[in-house]
Amino acid sequence: MAKKRASHRRPARDSAPSKETAGHPGLVITRFGAKLDVEDEDGEVRRCTSRRRLDDIVCGDRVIWQPTMENKGVVIERLPRDTLLSRPDDRGRVKSVAANLNQIIVTSVVKGSLTEHYRLNNALIDHYLVAAEHQGITPVLVINKADLLHPDDLKQLEIDTAPYRDIGYTVLHTSTKIEKELARLEQQLANHSSVFVGESGVGKSSLINALLPQAAIRTGEISAHSGKGKHTTTTTVLYHLPCGGDLIDSPGVREFGLVITAQAEIAHGFKEFRRYLGQCRFNNCTHLHEPNCAIIKAVEAGEIQTARYQSYQRMMMPKAD
Repeated sequence: MAKKRASHRRPARDSAPSKETAGHPGLVITRFGAKLDVEDEDGEVRRCTSRRRLDDIVCGDRVIWQPTMENKGVVIERLPRDTLLSRPDDRGRVKSVAANLNQIIVTSVVKGSLTEHYRLNNALIDHYLVAAEHQGITPVLVINKADLLHPDDLKQLEIDTAPYRDIGYTVLHTSTKIEKELARLEQQLANHSSVFVGESGVGKSSLINALLPQAAIRTGEISAHSGKGKHTTTTTVLYHLPCGGDLIDSPGVREFGLVITAQAEIAHGFKEFRRYLGQCRFNNCTHLHEPNCAIIKAVEAGEIQTARYQSYQRMMMPKAD
């Protein structure tokens, strides 16, 4: 018998199948090779297969499925996506990870303190922000473990993150130990479909566990269903948040990299650059050294932050093989 999950978002009822097919709307909760867990409109999750031409289905996809024997099913159609999150695999090939996200939670921490080399890793933060912009998914900057900071460090953190707010990013300071700050994060996640990203050690797993105490239970259920040990499972899974949104947890994407095919796309990933793009003297301007470059002029005029421009310069440097 199919299991029923507590759910806060159902497959959209206006996501009707095409005229060539007939079936039921569903939401892909997770995927194991050729097997899919699909949640129907009533919150029941069924183990499904998919037609061979639909081998690109990922977690978060909206699909049309038909029932088969023993309360299982077959996916016959993938509905159009709003967004698609991708990352490079070990060989540098682009791999699709999750669909229909509208928020990337870029998670970072402050290293040290004012007296011990206080440092906010702006370069890495900018890397993630550009990657999120390139994916077409709204990034939100979260500085975690705020409870570990000295009051003077918190004041400095406000100063250091103000430039991100000035260019339109939402910035939150969080801690799993401070209920008020965790509540702010929950409010930001409500009614969105989100994923956490950030370097190892910034507390992403702790935040996810605080937001989703049932996640460990679901991981165990999925592991039992798939036949894999729960400690070896690295599958991308969609969870419904108590606050009303969805959270896609993907161990393989938490530390995701840039998926950019041309250097020109890096400049577009800096949102404050966009108003100046196309105004340079040369159409193929790299915004690094060319005369009459609109970006360089904006930096010199204080219209673009020097630190952000320096991040751009680093990203444009050739990568070592």
